[in-house]
Amino acid sequence: MTERIGVYICECGPNIKDAIDLDEVVKFAKDLEDVVLARPFGLLCSQEGKTFIEKEIQEHNLSRVVIAACSPKEHEHTFRKVLEKSGLNPFALQIANIREQCAWVTNDKVLATEKAKALISAAIRRVVLQEPLTERQIECQSDVLVVGAGIAGISAALTLAQKERKVYLVEKLPSIGGKVARYEDLFPSLECASCVLDPIQDEVLHNEQIDVLALSEIEEVLGYYGNFIVKVRKRARFVDVCSCIGCGACFEVCPVKVRNEYNEGLDERKAVYIPYPGSLPNLAVIDKEHCLRFNGKACSACQEACPFGSINYGEEDTIEELKVGAIIIATGFDLFDPGKVPKYGYGTIENVYTSLEFERLISSTGPTEGKLLLKNSKPPEKIALVHCVGSRSMESNEHCSGVCCTYLSKFAHQAKEKLPDVEITQFFSDLCLPGKEAQVFFNKVSSNNEIEFIRLKSPDSLDIIEQGGKALVRYTDVYEEPKTAQYDMVVLAPAMVGATDAARVAAVYDIAQGKAGFFSEEDTTLYPVASSMEGIFVAGCAQGPKDIGASVAQGQAAAGKILSRLVPGEKLALEAAVCEIDEGLCSGCKTCIGLCSYNAMTFDDKEKCVSINEVLCRGCGTCVAACPSGVIKAKHFTDRQMFSEIEGLLRYSS
Repeated sequence: MTERIGVYICECGPNIKDAIDLDEVVKFAKDLEDVVLARPFGLLCSQEGKTFIEKEIQEHNLSRVVIAACSPKEHEHTFRKVLEKSGLNPFALQIANIREQCAWVTNDKVLATEKAKALISAAIRRVVLQEPLTERQIECQSDVLVVGAGIAGISAALTLAQKERKVYLVEKLPSIGGKVARYEDLFPSLECASCVLDPIQDEVLHNEQIDVLALSEIEEVLGYYGNFIVKVRKRARFVDVCSCIGCGACFEVCPVKVRNEYNEGLDERKAVYIPYPGSLPNLAVIDKEHCLRFNGKACSACQEACPFGSINYGEEDTIEELKVGAIIIATGFDLFDPGKVPKYGYGTIENVYTSLEFERLISSTGPTEGKLLLKNSKPPEKIALVHCVGSRSMESNEHCSGVCCTYLSKFAHQAKEKLPDVEITQFFSDLCLPGKEAQVFFNKVSSNNEIEFIRLKSPDSLDIIEQGGKALVRYTDVYEEPKTAQYDMVVLAPAMVGATDAARVAAVYDIAQGKAGFFSEEDTTLYPVASSMEGIFVAGCAQGPKDIGASVAQGQAAAGKILSRLVPGEKLALEAAVCEIDEGLCSGCKTCIGLCSYNAMTFDDKEKCVSINEVLCRGCGTCVAACPSGVIKAKHFTDRQMFSEIEGLLRYSS
């Protein structure tokens, strides 16, 4: 059957019209095989242009269309819709990019015109071989799983929680709020963290569309975008959540004391406990690992003390199966362990703290109830704040966490508020103050509080040793002069790194980890919240270091990506241009499986061949290029189509 191809050349205002001889291009295109007409138009992407193409297709009974205009990245979808409206298969379209590849990069009009001819020739040769494809749709779940109930996860859950949509907010700890819930003040207004966080935590806990699963972890994830099946292990609390009011009677009588991880190990808690004053939900939990009763001892002190009969030693873990359409991972961060770099004296010298430890020391709900004290219960007279511990270093972590300079300024302000006469020195090599608020905040704090700043030769040109029960800081300044200074307290700002269990999480969800244990995004610039697995998104500090505002925004962005595609009651549209495999000819070598970035390929042990899940496939073509048998085909990018396009380009160019 002879094809009837229409070629339409966009003037694109002056962009193409002034750079290319369109009359000559039109004349050239008309003479090519299977072309029944070639016409220029002012702006093909305008409503008038789209209506013009639609009428042309119908009046001239066109079977294929070539648009010579801008990049297909910009308007391929636009023109496919025009073809579909006109009764043509949307994949009977080929775009020749004569704006970015000719008009904008070739100053010589003659050369630009010749190049445009070559690209149009190639497009015509290719479009003849393009096969009609149909976008498939599948039934899908609109419910969403959010893993991690820190500030990013909470923001995502609240954005997603709408009528006819259930959100499952899973948190491995007994309470929600993440690390932000343990802060005293927040940059830049120094507003109390609980004043900001408590209302949205309360909103989450009382939102009928959000099911909060505390003390829970994901054990298995099966399926694909639109239809995930997730197994969640909900650990026993051993406390009835309906009757417990968090009165504290149970842990007052508990005989066991262990290090309190919520205060960064700076004090002790009981084996039955509430994580910290004000934690939500305000419910007690029994630490099975340290409880005497679960270690063979006959203790029931907490059960006897509880006035509401809430203690239930017989409670067991449960497994819950969730069906969701998408998943957001917002599991947060941990700090680089300064103990891995002995030069900082962390863990060996008293009163050398990490930033999170100082957050708890300064907090009114912390181990000293907000009093800034040394281990000997005396207030410090001199405090050193050390930047870039384990960061901006090839030996530890190359990245900058981007928030440390700001929070150390906050610490300086807080310390001065508590102890006006305390002397504070900040050791830094460079300052990182991004955004519109950080520099203003830094200027305000540093000018009002008489803080000394010492610039180092490099981030790691400092070490700390013990001298007379105090911390002696030895450093080389920017002038390369070695110096020393003694301090009562040292606060380190370690690099932010991926959460401790990030490797396990990555394995469960089958997504990639990048440097420092953070989860890898699909594209840093264009898709910062998407993972390599379709339908699984990353948000907040699970993706990389960021401040609270950026974490909130990224949680909402991930939710927005889901809301735009998973609509209750509607089907999920799938990519049509995916790869397919001739399973009868597949040798079963499995070369393609390890190369697929989207986990779309599986091996059938019974049939001894590879199959492709078209729901997960993105049509990238990696498997096509790798297959030694040549039995995988990329729809819309077949070998014949690609070679014909190249031949059309070379035939005219020669």
